[in-house]
Amino acid sequence: MSWFATVPVVLACLVLLFAPGTLVLAGLGLQRWSYLAVAPVLTVSIVAVTAIVAPYLGISWSVLPVAVATVLVAGVLFGVRKLRARRAGASESPRARWALRRPGKSDVISAAGFLAGSAAIALQLHRAFGRPENISQTFDNVFHLNAIRYILDTGNASSLTLSGMTSGDSPPYFYPAAWHGLASLLVQLTGTPISVAVNVVNLSVAAAVWTAGCMFLARTVIGPNAYAVAAAGVLAAGFGSFPLLLLDFGVLYPNFLSVSMIPAALACVSIFFGVSDAPGLMGIARYILAPVAAIGVALAHPNGLMSLLALSIPILLVSFAASSVARYRNGHGHRGTLLMGAGLLGILGVVAVMWKYIRPPAAAATWLPFQTPGQAVGEILTNSAMQRPPAWAVSILLITGVVVLCRRHKRIWLLGSFAVIAALFIVVSAGPTGWLRNTLTGVWYNDSYRLAALLPVAAVPLAAAGAGWLVGRLQHVWVTHRDSLRFLTAGIRKSRLMVSAVVPLAVLGLVLVTQTVPLAASIQSAKVNYSTTPDSALVSSDEMTLIDELDEYVPADATIAVNPWTGGAMAFAMADRNTTSKHTLTTYTKATELLNDKLREAGTDPSVCEAARADNVRYVLDFGTREVHGGNHGFVGLQIPDATPGFELLARHGDAKLFKVTACY
Repeated sequence: MSWFATVPVVLACLVLLFAPGTLVLAGLGLQRWSYLAVAPVLTVSIVAVTAIVAPYLGISWSVLPVAVATVLVAGVLFGVRKLRARRAGASESPRARWALRRPGKSDVISAAGFLAGSAAIALQLHRAFGRPENISQTFDNVFHLNAIRYILDTGNASSLTLSGMTSGDSPPYFYPAAWHGLASLLVQLTGTPISVAVNVVNLSVAAAVWTAGCMFLARTVIGPNAYAVAAAGVLAAGFGSFPLLLLDFGVLYPNFLSVSMIPAALACVSIFFGVSDAPGLMGIARYILAPVAAIGVALAHPNGLMSLLALSIPILLVSFAASSVARYRNGHGHRGTLLMGAGLLGILGVVAVMWKYIRPPAAAATWLPFQTPGQAVGEILTNSAMQRPPAWAVSILLITGVVVLCRRHKRIWLLGSFAVIAALFIVVSAGPTGWLRNTLTGVWYNDSYRLAALLPVAAVPLAAAGAGWLVGRLQHVWVTHRDSLRFLTAGIRKSRLMVSAVVPLAVLGLVLVTQTVPLAASIQSAKVNYSTTPDSALVSSDEMTLIDELDEYVPADATIAVNPWTGGAMAFAMADRNTTSKHTLTTYTKATELLNDKLREAGTDPSVCEAARADNVRYVLDFGTREVHGGNHGFVGLQIPDATPGFELLARHGDAKLFKVTACY
């Protein structure tokens, strides 16, 4: 499949991501183009909550319940807004009805930055993915792709039940399913294969959701500086640690979606507490956007919510300090300050409780530090986290932005947010193992990759502030000294286009060019994991060929016995055939455990056939013993020699074999 053929799928994905949230924004009366950056976050909140509620109403998962929920939410918000307006005695003229404002010069400049950044990210992922149907050859991808198929088969995308796919006879537990719900909707809407839908969703989220969110955060922190906002769009594509890192390592698709939404959500939090500039009048939206955005971030991945809380602590402190100073200056005394202080302590107490309980089990947080504190600090300063090549251009702009924001006391919280994530990255990647490290970074599995991915959330708007200042200075220098540039024509020297467009484009273009080399290493790393070769870690080219042929040999109602560690479980997602295992970390029933250990003895052991018939296991995929993580997890019962009695070899490609179980049927 060509990338050109995916254009309709990409367009459908963008509509899916932006349309529901935009309708909610309309209900809130937010007419500025900037707020479109929040639309996907609202969409994810609606999709994830609808997925949880739908099963209780007996509704199967599809676009329809999402559409109904969107209309209901938008209608309620519209009604509340109108009721408040009537009570306030305000009236709305026909011309004041909701409609996006006509784009102005600033909007055009910002749009140019968005298109440049989005295109850069799209090209990066195009190179990393290779072909639209390529899959990530990594451990977690077994679960993620199979979870999409499970949702399509069961008509249930709830985060409360998705784990039932792997829990065996045990009750299901919470697993964040927002990403899987979105991908399944795209498959339903377009009929595209799951592998293609996954890559399109990730590309769309990285190029559009992440980029727009970074620009909105920069707009709320820096103010209406179109050049700084446009720079944020370009700089969103300038980091090797995100979005590429989480699409390479793991793969951590739910975590990737959550981090992609954090910039817009963080901007909403800063607006909620009054420490940033909200574009235009907001009304009740000021107090609605942040909580709703937090729901979406949390249901995308719980550690995304904890990341948002960690980044928001400086917002709380700066908001409290600013309010206290304002009260003293207005002569309102200590009482109000004490009440606000008590509220602040209460909020921090709730955060502390959440920090204690919203985290994975300690047994899952096994990642160890790998470098010295000095190396960690160096990676932060050079934007080269996880040993990526240094990004010097971004680092220079970031340091400049730090100096710029130090002059704006009410915006200094962004420096605090960057310091929080930087400190956590130092602790997780270079701190000693023990209680303190587990307490601070166990929320992220003590995983340096997850915290490295958070650094650009604060670094992008900081560097954008630096770029905005630099553009302003260069424009001033041009206007002041252009008459001395005798080698240029008078028309060029006097041209307004030089000031408004050429100078800024030269700066942003230089940033993009200088980032090419640092990003090349990140792209190449991801490209290796998305390549299907004879030696691929999860599914080799021979194994993929056999999976593609399964519909010729295996009836749709049959179950295939597989070893998930060797990639056999991917037959569920890729070929739409039921498998005995759908993830490497599956809790098996007694019958399946027996098959895993003794299926090849079906010709001599009647108990094996009894277990096979109980699960309708009529076929076996034998992909040898090479596992995705290089281990040895047994499954000896599924290693079938060619001449084993009771088994018929149906197809073979290299070492990948498909057998029919004839002993039991």
